[in-house]
Amino acid sequence: MSTTAIGRPISVSFIAIIGFIEGIIAIAAGLGLIVERNDANLLEHINRSSSTLTTYGVASIIWGALALLVAYGLWHGAGWARILVAILQVLALFGGILLLFSWDGHYLWQGIWQIIVSLIVLWILFNPRADEFFQGRAA
Repeated sequence: MSTTAIGRPISVSFIAIIGFIEGIIAIAAGLGLIVERNDANLLEHINRSSSTLTTYGVASIIWGALALLVAYGLWHGAGWARILVAILQVLALFGGILLLFSWDGHYLWQGIWQIIVSLIVLWILFNPRADEFFQGRAA
């Protein structure tokens, strides 16, 4: 193993940036739900209670914070973040496969795209260049 640190591959940077964007959007959405939880028009339109919107808002903020944490980990080459994203992508891969054979084919293309995206993300995280980057950070 080399003692020189390998720079972050652009593909890993891309996945991390997507994670940062997802986290920021989820936090903003959660805050929006909490701020608007008592809006009568919104409550009537979505047929949910104010407390339900608060719960959804808090859950979205937590999800966003976790997405930011994982994105930060990927950005810095943390092995735990790589493994966590890989586990989620494997679950998404299986979900895509299930979509191929369920719902009478109504979600066939969604399943195909889900499988393709999951395989691309897994390849990005586990190609030889990414391996060097993550191994260089673990040293």
